[in-house]
Amino acid sequence: MKPSIDVESLRTEHESDEQWEVRRNFMLEHKDDFEEAELITLAQLFTNIEFLGCRYPPQTMKRIAKLSEKVSAKYRESRKNKLKRTFVEASDAAEQKAKRTFK
Repeated sequence: MKPSIDVESLRTEHESDEQWEVRRNFMLEHKDDFEEAELITLAQLFTNIEFLGCRYPPQTMKRIAKLSEKVSAKYRESRKNKLKRTFVEASDAAEQKAKRTFK
């Protein structure tokens, strides 16, 4: 019999509340399916993809996409009404500031 995984003890000090909640939900969903080391790795890959835009080999991306379907859907639904960041090129921002015109 596999020992129970204490998911609550796995939060790292650098994680925001939002990142921890998503990674925690992923681990809670799959804690009975994997050994602790593999679960931690899969959860970290998932949050790297979700929050940092990291890319991995296609087989890994497919596996994480499959494992994270429910958690991703729930997270993305919660983000619908949040403010969204808009990125502009530095040259455009400098030009707008110089001209005092903002789009």
